Amino acid sequence: MQHYGFSLAPRVLLIYIARTLLVMLGRVKMNDVFMLNTTGLWQGLWASVVITFLVSAYPAFSLNGSLLLANVLIQIVAMTTMVLIFIGFLQRKGFGDRTFAYLVPFIWIENVQLLFSGLIQNLIVVSRDTGLMILVAPLVFWSVYWLWRVGYDQLDKRGWLAAGLLLMSFFINAGLSMFLQNRVDIPLG
Repeated sequence: MQHYGFSLAPRVLLIYIARTLLVMLGRVKMNDVFMLNTTGLWQGLWASVVITFLVSAYPAFSLNGSLLLANVLIQIVAMTTMVLIFIGFLQRKGFGDRTFAYLVPFIWIENVQLLFSGLIQNLIVVSRDTGLMILVAPLVFWSVYWLWRVGYDQLDKRGWLAAGLLLMSFFINAGLSMFLQNRVDIPLG
């Protein structure tokens, strides 16, 4: 499949989102659709910032303008911290040669989860129907399974390492989100 270097043009972003969905539907293999190198890693990281901006723009401006900056800042810090911790951890555990094969699909699956949960969030804000939150549950289970599956497929076939890395990413994201939201004085929930 064609790769697009550092490009994050809307068309390229949509292509990688579609490829990630195909991976999550079991139609293609992770190694066939992503650039499993530093370029692919940076592309995935910047895509997460773009997606965060896009899905946070409407709720932020309708609720509180500083929320947009806080969401983007939280995403940058959380993703960078997670990647640095994962790189160090994987190298220490002897998976240095598989680092990008793990990180790139992991980040793109998180990006797809962020996109769809953000779209649901926007739908809730527009419709004012909090009952739509029920749509998040299947998305979370589906994403968590595939985040675990990345570690299982790309690192070791036992699954414990994949589960540990998944928990580590959850604690990094949750901890940094709570810390940064308290620092910029934005209430949780």
